[in-house]
Amino acid sequence: MREQAFSTLSRETAGGDHRFPSTRPDESGPGRLRMNFCAKHSRRSFSTALITQSIANPSNHEDSSGHTGQCQSYSNADVSRSIRSGDEAQTERAVCEKFLVAQQSLALTIPPGPKFWSHRLRKAPSGKDIIVHYCKSLKKTEEVAKYFLNDDVIGFDMEWKPQSSRSASIQNNVSLIQIANAERIALFQIALFKPARTPEDFISPSLRKILESPKITKAGVAIKADCTRLKNFLGINVRGIFELSHLYKLVKYCQSDPALINRRPVNLSEQVEEHFGLPLAKDDDVRCGDWTTALNYRQVQYAATDSYACLCLFNTMDAKRRALTPMPPLPAHAELDQPIRLVEELDVETTNNKPVEPQVIKPAVCLETEDDASKITPSVRPM
Repeated sequence: MREQAFSTLSRETAGGDHRFPSTRPDESGPGRLRMNFCAKHSRRSFSTALITQSIANPSNHEDSSGHTGQCQSYSNADVSRSIRSGDEAQTERAVCEKFLVAQQSLALTIPPGPKFWSHRLRKAPSGKDIIVHYCKSLKKTEEVAKYFLNDDVIGFDMEWKPQSSRSASIQNNVSLIQIANAERIALFQIALFKPARTPEDFISPSLRKILESPKITKAGVAIKADCTRLKNFLGINVRGIFELSHLYKLVKYCQSDPALINRRPVNLSEQVEEHFGLPLAKDDDVRCGDWTTALNYRQVQYAATDSYACLCLFNTMDAKRRALTPMPPLPAHAELDQPIRLVEELDVETTNNKPVEPQVIKPAVCLETEDDASKITPSVRPM
């Protein structure tokens, strides 16, 4: 009886029985079924548990007629082959359902990617997670700062209370100092240090040594303005200051449009998105929050990510600079107030080996020498 009914359905399908719109042959040739079920039931809901089980772990099941089959996934090619082969054991409904199950299962098994770049997306050279030290005392600051004394390059950033005036306290104007190397990030919240009577109560000996050493490059964005704040309020003469915006523009424009190379700051999030594919999370309620009180989780993650991003940007952009031919020199430390050069200086000697004064091969364009970072107001800077 079942065979007879199916034979009748096959004849009607081949002839295009117009009583059943879903069996009419389409323009691709006689006998081909329109996939009307897929269009009609595209929003059909399926159980998440059933989808996962049927795709990831195929298992035997028994249908209403007592026959046992096996659940499996179907791709576009599977569906096409099944229809072209005229497999009479597979109905249009079953093929469409399994196809939709496979599509929805695939969407369920692919987790959404991150929206923002974070230090948590990276690992230390050892393969372990990046360590974050949150220091709220001078003693703890001295212990942690020693981890950074032998670094050649560190990421650097600072936070302070928004709209702080020059007459406000040290804690309001220099609330948090962040540094980062390849393995760890340190957050020194000097606004919480007790006692807080003199500058020595805020900066430990090792941290001062790091900040004042020209041999330890401190990489950041609008970093010269940050270091001016340290000098004004804590008497620290920071050296080894490196502005990432200079390297960013050198790498981006030195071979395509050198006229665009200048020393105007480019915000950190823009640089991160261009080189790492994701922007930084810059929520105003965090960025403009109170940095003089104990940090919450979101503030810790924000502060840690910024300083670590500075280190990663330096390493990534410097590697791209080294890959250029000819290779331009690395921009000088910002406190030296030198122009961004496209070529190295050359020492020229005459044929009789008498030394002459070094000559500088000037770039084809006049690069901007004004330090725009110094124009940034004490409470406003690019993020």
